[in-house]
Amino acid sequence: MGLFTRQPSGVDLRDRDYVLTGCPVVAQDDLLVLVDLTVRLAVRPPRDDESYALGYDSADERAIHAVCVLVLRQLGIAAPSDELLVGRGRIVEAVEQGLTYAPVGAGVKGRVAHVEVRPYDAAGATFDHEFRVVSRP
Repeated sequence: MGLFTRQPSGVDLRDRDYVLTGCPVVAQDDLLVLVDLTVRLAVRPPRDDESYALGYDSADERAIHAVCVLVLRQLGIAAPSDELLVGRGRIVEAVEQGLTYAPVGAGVKGRVAHVEVRPYDAAGATFDHEFRVVSRP
C-alpha cells in the first residue's frame, strides 16, 4: 500500500440470493432430475476474535456457481433419482458443506434457503442462474 491509499470504509452487508434454476443432474440410475436451488449469502461483520470482513465481491459469483453445480452433480452420482426427488435434506447438507470450501471473502456465509427437485422435463431444463440483492428486515 502506498502512502495515500485508503482502506474501504464500508463493507456491503446486504444479503444476496444465488438462484439456480433447472440444473440437470444425472442420478445414479441414469435418470435426469432438475434441481432449483436458492442460496442466501450473508455478509456479517467480524466478531472480536476475527479479522475484518472483506465483504461481498461479485467476482466470487462464478466460484459459488461452480461449487453448487459440482456438488449437485457429485451428489447425483451417489444417489438414485427417487432418493433425490424426496431427499432434500441431503441436498441442503451437501451444498452447505461445499459452500464452506468456496473461495469467497471473509465473513460471507452461505445457507440453502430453498430446494426443489423435479423429474426431467425438456421444457424446464434452462440451466439458468442469477444473483439478487435482498433487503434485510
